[in-house]
Amino acid sequence: MRSKENSRLRKLVTVLMVGALVAVAAWFVGGRSGGESNARADGDSVIEEFDVEDRRQSESFEARMLSGDRLATSSLRGQVVVFNVWGSWCVPCVKEAPALVEVANEFDGQVLFVGINIRDNEAAARAFERKYNVPYDSVVAQDSPRAMLSFDGALAAAAVPTTLVIDRQGRVAARAIGPVSATTLRSLIQPVLAESDDSEE
Repeated sequence: MRSKENSRLRKLVTVLMVGALVAVAAWFVGGRSGGESNARADGDSVIEEFDVEDRRQSESFEARMLSGDRLATSSLRGQVVVFNVWGSWCVPCVKEAPALVEVANEFDGQVLFVGINIRDNEAAARAFERKYNVPYDSVVAQDSPRAMLSFDGALAAAAVPTTLVIDRQGRVAARAIGPVSATTLRSLIQPVLAESDDSEE
């Protein structure tokens, strides 16, 4: 009986700690991102959506990818892009991996997905991608600090995973701090995808 109570207590403490960490990460990153957002809690995540006039412009960067290719984000302007910060060592990243894969496959040809792998070795990162059948490429951990800095404070190494939805002009339209569900990610992408070029100018 005592062991069951201890087990419940440990689970409760874990849930509270995860919640506190997400809240601290949201406060830390939110304070640096600029612009007004509509923030809400969603399970273990904090979700923010930014009105067009409040979106922060990202800077272009170049990076090596896990596939060996090179990415220049200047070539992505005009597309809706989802960036996901992750690590193979990150338990919440494991939790959200199937959702990211599902939505990436669903929006194939409409939205480009790019991973940003951090604090990882390349062998472990590639094994993670194979295990979860990740259909998109990721920035290698060595180049991830430069990639993260390009989003003008919208990303922090302490908040993993974090997912950004970037509009066609390279601005941060939405952010999920913590593991994102397929339903939530879909709901963040669809309004940005529906925006006309005229509405973004």
